[in-house]
Amino acid sequence: MAGFDRYNNVLTLFLTEQASWTVAELSEAIGTSPSNVYRTVRELVEAGFVESTKESRYRLGPTFLEFEHRLRETDPLVRSGGVFLRTLVEQAGQPCVAVLARLYGRQVMCVAEAHTLDQRTSYERGKPMPIVRGATSKAILASMTTRKRKKLLAEVHHGEAAVPDELVAELTQIRRAGLSVSRGEVDDGLMGIAVPVTNDDLAINASLSFVVRQADTSEVRVQRLSSLLRAHATLIENFMAEAQSDMRADQHEL
Repeated sequence: MAGFDRYNNVLTLFLTEQASWTVAELSEAIGTSPSNVYRTVRELVEAGFVESTKESRYRLGPTFLEFEHRLRETDPLVRSGGVFLRTLVEQAGQPCVAVLARLYGRQVMCVAEAHTLDQRTSYERGKPMPIVRGATSKAILASMTTRKRKKLLAEVHHGEAAVPDELVAELTQIRRAGLSVSRGEVDDGLMGIAVPVTNDDLAINASLSFVVRQADTSEVRVQRLSSLLRAHATLIENFMAEAQSDMRADQHEL
């Protein structure tokens, strides 16, 4: 291992279901010598990215909490979730989850969520989700430039020729409508309703969604929830634009 890969290969293993590792386990999983892994782990411990336990095992360290705190303070999209999602859920008038998600490599990641007490979904903050399944993801895909979307879909499907024609047609329709609706694609019995959220200056492709029970949601309710999403998506986009403007002003003062 060389350069950043030394650290990335170790830290990525902590994203699996196994929360703690010994040097021997890390060495076997990565396929390199225990001595090389130990040097990498020692450096990660010194930086606080991992920490040791009494059983000579290692787990993620507190430095990630510091980065998380900073992210909540500075990232305009994350900050907007704390400002607008609770109000959005309260205005829905039915059991729901409001999800603010963004493009994350070849996946989608929820960056903020709010929900009623009796509703949960697979979307959780910080949890990567499939890019081509569900309204939340498809609203993001549809909002991307054609070139960027084609490249991403080709990577996901291992070649442009393998991208389903029906998916391309669906994304085209979603882009025209500015709305994505899916039923049972992520969680059985649940419906996703999503609109795009974008900011070109920040290079953000995101979406704002409601996840609701299909049995509770008539077509009239879908239209009402869609209107709420569009209104709050505009508020979020304005919030990000203002945050970007404030950031530029601060930098200019410096």
